[in-house]
Amino acid sequence: MDFELSFSQSIIVFIISVLCIWYFCNKLSVVVNFIDDKFNLGSAFGGTIILSIVTNLPEIAITISGALKGNVDLAVGNILGGIVVQSVLLVLFDFSGRKESKPLTTITNTKTSILQGLFLIIILLFVILGKQFNETLVFARTTPPEILILVVWLVSILAMRKFQSADTDNTSTVSSVSSKLTKTSAIISLIVISIIVLIFGVLLETTSDTIATHLNINGVIFGATILALVTSLPEISGGLAFVRDKSYEPIISDIFGGNAFLPVLFLPATIITNKAILPTAENIDIYLTAVAILITCIYIIGMIVSAPGKIFGLSRNSWIVLIIYVLSIVGMFFVPEGG
Repeated sequence: MDFELSFSQSIIVFIISVLCIWYFCNKLSVVVNFIDDKFNLGSAFGGTIILSIVTNLPEIAITISGALKGNVDLAVGNILGGIVVQSVLLVLFDFSGRKESKPLTTITNTKTSILQGLFLIIILLFVILGKQFNETLVFARTTPPEILILVVWLVSILAMRKFQSADTDNTSTVSSVSSKLTKTSAIISLIVISIIVLIFGVLLETTSDTIATHLNINGVIFGATILALVTSLPEISGGLAFVRDKSYEPIISDIFGGNAFLPVLFLPATIITNKAILPTAENIDIYLTAVAILITCIYIIGMIVSAPGKIFGLSRNSWIVLIIYVLSIVGMFFVPEGG
């Protein structure tokens, strides 16, 4: 989608896109819970497949649109910055469920959740390894690290299906609103929400590029901060709805599963541009990837240890993640440009 908008028009369209994405993704929790339950997908597997793709449609739109324009800086920053932002959202969901006596990581400390986190770390390590390859290492319009990322992600999907049967609590809490749904209407609702999120995701990319240029903000920085936060609205809206329904397993599947899916987008970006994306990643991109790995490790440790109780509504690991995230934002200003 390529059309000219003024700066003021871009701001208006940007805000409208944000509001629409928030509103429609707020409907996702009921639909996804219903589909998980009626099609016997299981909250972990269903959340990984459905939520990780649907809630990341804005990132998909931004990546594909940016690649078609030959401008992937914004997309790369949005992908890797989005992984960090979405990881920190677990702090928000932990606080939103403060009435629960146990922390979010203790409630969701299943083998499936831990496995999802481990696969996410493996995928992020391949992102860092991809940076080390030569920019000319492109064959069949792709690179080895991008293929490996896709393979690991597919293996993680199969593993979710296999290991979730070992968890004792795989039932989803279906809201009373879902009583109005049928299998057909639920699928139609999911498709409609997906199309709407995708359309407004494209508008976000178009307006973000205009806003960043007008404000003279580096595309990577803008993508990793403001745009990453905005494109995380589906996760925020859907996650808060899941907390209200006391359905916690899909939250972890959405965050860990969604974060594992995002690096897969480097593959279509490279295919479209016929240029190696990961080898040209900037220092700030690798910095964000390392922060995401650190945050994921902290949450996995929280699941394994299952620390009881909260401090001012947050678990200990959420406090640690919050502090690390604030420090990482400050640290971004000290990361040298280039790669």
